[in-house]
Amino acid sequence: MPGLNRRRRVGHAIQRELPELLRELNDPRVDDLISFSSVDVSPDLNRAVIYFTHMGDVDITESLHGLQHAAGFLRRGIARRLNSKRVPFLEFVVDELPTSTSRIDGLLRDAAEKDGRY
Repeated sequence: MPGLNRRRRVGHAIQRELPELLRELNDPRVDDLISFSSVDVSPDLNRAVIYFTHMGDVDITESLHGLQHAAGFLRRGIARRLNSKRVPFLEFVVDELPTSTSRIDGLLRDAAEKDGRY
């Protein structure tokens, strides 16, 4: 599928460039502790959903608001760095997987301690 490969390449390029562009932001809600876990690009390359987590003790909704506020700046930066006329609109989503995994691991540990093994 040639379209799928192109979507992956665009997604990887966006994921690679975003951390560098974050360093140019002056928004205190957005810092270097943000990690972009994946980027899903729509089939028409018009929209990119970017999943992220925050490694610090900051309210993740503040980071989400900061990224949403900076979406235009980040999109222009990606277009400039990739030398591309068309760059998807950026939509940021909190990646719940690390939190869910940690919670499930804790539940398994509790159950195993009650059983006496883990």
